[in-house]
Amino acid sequence: MTLISPFQPGTIEDVAKVIGELYSGSELTHILVEVGIRKRDPGEGYTKWRRLAQAVSDNQCATGNGNALVKLITVSFSPQHTLNRATQADTACDKLNQILSLEGLRVNDEGKVATTQPAKTVQEALSRGERLKSLLTKRNYHSEVVKHCRDHLSKSEYYEVVFEAVKGLGSRLSKMAEVDEDGYKVVDAALSGAAPRILLNSFSSVTEHNEQTGIANLSKGLFSTFRNPAAHETRLNWSITEQDALDMLGTLSLIHRRLDTATLAP
Repeated sequence: MTLISPFQPGTIEDVAKVIGELYSGSELTHILVEVGIRKRDPGEGYTKWRRLAQAVSDNQCATGNGNALVKLITVSFSPQHTLNRATQADTACDKLNQILSLEGLRVNDEGKVATTQPAKTVQEALSRGERLKSLLTKRNYHSEVVKHCRDHLSKSEYYEVVFEAVKGLGSRLSKMAEVDEDGYKVVDAALSGAAPRILLNSFSSVTEHNEQTGIANLSKGLFSTFRNPAAHETRLNWSITEQDALDMLGTLSLIHRRLDTATLAP
């Protein structure tokens, strides 16, 4: 059996946090049994990631190698464990590849740990996790959406991704309508009312009025459900999942496409 060099405590903790978020406490107990380090588990009374980190660290100290961490990853990402949580597992795998890249390792498509070219910098390590960016590209999201959150896509910072994208919509509406407003006010000034400054259609029938109002309300909804709460909550208290981000960015993409063919009121 090939012996893996011991891992730094920070790497063990980071990996433990990713896997701890993926499974329940009882599921982790079974995983630790499968890995063969259950006897080093402090028990379900401890925080999930601390259980994993302590069991792996104790085993590493006793054996002088990092095989336990590699096996923990392999077992945790085996098909029988990830089958009913494929989306969450893909996201977790992306995070692990960022962490492991500094060690010259990665999790491959089969859920096994393989070697790779080591990342030389933190930025390079972060760029190894490209899941959200690839999803946006595959779904052909509007360039205005990607432009305003590009710096955060490779880091999977969902809060920042959506925050910047919503700000980008406000900026575009403000410029197109030539008004110095933001949030609800820029939507009202640009898209709402009996005489909106930006026309999404000829605005000459009840159906077209309803369509205009609908897009305006979608825009307001985005500011209301994300931008306004985010302005009053700390990042730790405002959680955005990958699915939340994709849903919001999809709606933003729809709005931007309608703006592409919009005209200014005479």
